[in-house]
Amino acid sequence: MTKKIYTYLLAILCQLLWISTAQAQQVSQYVKVKDGTRLAMDVYFPDNKIPNKGIPVLFEFTRYWRGYEHPKTGKRISSLRGIHRHFLKNGYALAIVDVRGSGASFGQRPAEYSPKEVRDAYDVVDWVAKQPWCNGKVGAFGTSYTGTTAELLTATQHPAVKAVIPGWSDFDLFQSPVRPYGAVASRFIKTWSDLVGAMDHNDVSVMRASIRRVGTDKDGSLLKQAIASHKNNPNVYQSVIDGKFRDQKIGAYTYEECSPVYWHKKISQSKVPMLVLVSWLDAGTVEGTLQRFQHFKNPQKIIIMAGSHGGGAHASPYEVGSSALPHKPSVKEQFKLRTDFLDYYLKGKKNSVDQWPTIQYYNLGEEKYKTSQKWPVKGVKRQKWYFNNDLKLSSTPEKNNTGNDTYQVDFGVTTGKSNRWMTQMGRPIMNLHQRQEMDKRMLTYTSAPLTEDTQITGNVVVNLEMASTTTDGLVVVYLEDVDENGQSRYITEGGLRLIHRKLSKNPYFKTKLPYHSFTKADAKPVVSGQKTNVQFKMWATSVLLKKGHRLRIAIAGADKDMFDRIPKEGTPTYTIFRNAKERSFVEIPVVR
Repeated sequence: MTKKIYTYLLAILCQLLWISTAQAQQVSQYVKVKDGTRLAMDVYFPDNKIPNKGIPVLFEFTRYWRGYEHPKTGKRISSLRGIHRHFLKNGYALAIVDVRGSGASFGQRPAEYSPKEVRDAYDVVDWVAKQPWCNGKVGAFGTSYTGTTAELLTATQHPAVKAVIPGWSDFDLFQSPVRPYGAVASRFIKTWSDLVGAMDHNDVSVMRASIRRVGTDKDGSLLKQAIASHKNNPNVYQSVIDGKFRDQKIGAYTYEECSPVYWHKKISQSKVPMLVLVSWLDAGTVEGTLQRFQHFKNPQKIIIMAGSHGGGAHASPYEVGSSALPHKPSVKEQFKLRTDFLDYYLKGKKNSVDQWPTIQYYNLGEEKYKTSQKWPVKGVKRQKWYFNNDLKLSSTPEKNNTGNDTYQVDFGVTTGKSNRWMTQMGRPIMNLHQRQEMDKRMLTYTSAPLTEDTQITGNVVVNLEMASTTTDGLVVVYLEDVDENGQSRYITEGGLRLIHRKLSKNPYFKTKLPYHSFTKADAKPVVSGQKTNVQFKMWATSVLLKKGHRLRIAIAGADKDMFDRIPKEGTPTYTIFRNAKERSFVEIPVVR
């Protein structure tokens, strides 16, 4: 396990070109927040000099140690990444902070992204904004955890915060990445839990390095005290296992309270501009991006890519096979996008940012970027495609009054170990280009060859009239493109644990898409053998299906390399009803 954690750590640190440099921080100290907790912060300046006048400061609130040192000698190990060096080169100071209960910071972690952590950020920004080397204008950036803390910083509504860049960030923690569809993403969350547990306790046998002490802690005594204060940090994996429902606590707070969606009113009221970087294929991060765009007042520029978590590798199944390819846009180009955006809002530079399209999104199949000023995009019409006799998928509903198909769940079905969920651990996304053999282990419905190119952009909605022989189960449904040679490519997926099938009103936003509360009160076992309606959305996508290709819907009851087995015992048989009285179908957003 130690070797595995270290491998994943390297992947995370390399996803944005984590390359060591000799850069030395000029300020390294503790900042005390309102409840007395001391947070470790390093501040870096351009040209290794504290400036004579104030300059804008960029924050990164991190869960993954702000810096490293040799565990025996205490010698600093430089930890600046490529993006850090890029910002310094372009005239920004960097303030990198260990969040509460992590790294060299004191305190116990009540939960990930906790409200306490959000309040801490206000106090740290307030301290920095008053320093002579800061001009009172700050921004924040990050990827994954730090991308989420960048967005959460806007919830503080601190007046110094002028712009943020949330990259590949979480929005609703329960739905992505912790318990997608109501199932535990056990492979991801266990690996991540082991990693951050090792970090919190400064396990040098795993990390091959030690947490960097602050500059004023010459003998390391404060670092020892800080690490000791992490002793009772909750085990993330165990908290997730215990927190079966969205309204249950994971540590001291519920999933909801630890999600940006919980702060939606304050974030929206802040009106802080955002540059949002995300991928169609990165867990469920694109859903938060689109919900934020549709319902928040913040000025936003959005770039939806087809890449891995963090933007290090390309992931389109039309171009990527069993080996990773360079990202589109390149990492260097992504760096420039960030500085152009920040220059516009923090330095007042008259560049082209105000002329950027509101949304730039990668179109799979066409393999190029498209633009839109709104979402859903112009011209979307929702089309129903029905499950019909002989495993056909058709825009015409079945006329017979009887008809169904049965499927005994195959718990060996998988999307592999380099999928949309494990990319959150820094992995590239691969092997989604040949699904035809795995399709044989699922229940599939396939259309006739398309008579014209078909553009799909948005959320596919699944509507199943079904029954199960067990009182619980998992349904995972895949949208696939089958070419003239029978090669099947993964496009997107959606799913639902059957006990969560009750539809609810979205408490945050008005939406026409199916919404499930995932609360304990709404959870209800399936009556064995009794027909029930199951509706859910797939993760949003954009794909051009070429003339002559076929559309395929593949239904499974497991993804063995990702989700816990549901149910733990017994093998369900699902009955999918597809007739004139009991119609199962998918609703597809087709652009005309």
